[in-house]
Amino acid sequence: MENWKTKARQAKYSKRKRGILKKAKELSILCDVEVVLLLSSPSSKPTIFVSQDPNGLYSILLKVLNMPFVEREERRAYTMEMLKKFYVNWESEFDPLSLPCNRNVDTFKLYEDQLQELKDKLTKKRTY
Repeated sequence: MENWKTKARQAKYSKRKRGILKKAKELSILCDVEVVLLLSSPSSKPTIFVSQDPNGLYSILLKVLNMPFVEREERRAYTMEMLKKFYVNWESEFDPLSLPCNRNVDTFKLYEDQLQELKDKLTKKRTY
């Protein structure tokens, strides 16, 4: 029974992924904005969409990195509030604002290893 649920979940993910990738591409083209989308499938396989500029991910991360810490936190809080409006049960399922966060430490330093791993994967992908 569990195997069937896993297959159904993967099939639904694949269908929804195509839809969100299409929307990301449309948003990028129609609004002339940079879009980076990182998805992780139920089987933990990552999908990365980077619009227009092949260095889009790097360029967006640099923009965020160069933002003052306070502005980054304000934008993160705004995004979380928007997500909460879309998901009625958001707080009962998962509240990222409740994660431990040292406000005196740069947010990106907390994720330095993950960002480096992602950068390595992207570099490897481009060389194939």
